[in-house]
Amino acid sequence: MLQLKNLSTGIQKQGITLHRNIHTDELGPGLILLLGPNGVGKSVLLKTLCGLIPPIQGEVLINKTNIHQTTPEHRASLSSILLATPPQIDQLSVYDMVMSGRQRFLQGWNDPTEKDIYEVTTAIEKTGIAEIQQKNFAELSDGIKQKVMLARCLAQDSKIILLDEPLAFLDYPSRTMFLKLLHQLAKTEKKCIIYSSHDLHLSLQFCDQVIALTQTEFLYYPDPSQTKIGYIFPETA
Repeated sequence: MLQLKNLSTGIQKQGITLHRNIHTDELGPGLILLLGPNGVGKSVLLKTLCGLIPPIQGEVLINKTNIHQTTPEHRASLSSILLATPPQIDQLSVYDMVMSGRQRFLQGWNDPTEKDIYEVTTAIEKTGIAEIQQKNFAELSDGIKQKVMLARCLAQDSKIILLDEPLAFLDYPSRTMFLKLLHQLAKTEKKCIIYSSHDLHLSLQFCDQVIALTQTEFLYYPDPSQTKIGYIFPETA
């Protein structure tokens, strides 16, 4: 599903290279935890995987397609991302926010099709936000906004879903419920869901695989129980 070939990540405009020559066989489907210290480049990696940031070199392949060499419409079918900070948007209902995930299917000003409506309604139900779908998105707490944005990713119907610190604004019970939901969706929808988190104890209970960044390395653990936390976070050793 997801392959990385000799991938080097960084910020081209600033001449910054963070990690070099990342290579993986196919990752996913499943729930994959992304670990690493603050400032190591997790957000840059996630944005590179979804096409928001170009790689320094190498390829990101999703179902054999280079996500950086395809159309925006095709890219949206391959990868979606939930950023760490929810967007600040006024005067848009929860339902309309989720519907915006179907933008690649909506031509011009055409009304949503029955399939669009079905996908949006299903995504809303799966994420448990049906009771608030007519509320103003801007008036929600950041934690609830994250659920809405997850529903938007589901409505987009991409092969891979990337989430940057989705647990940051949630209390402990909500974190547990959110991770259970992600794990269930990865299994039932056969999607590759990659999310970053600093909540190691909780996250390691639910993920299927782990990828990690140190200052110099990209690490992969197919068995989460074998994750070398002391190596990834030397200060905890």
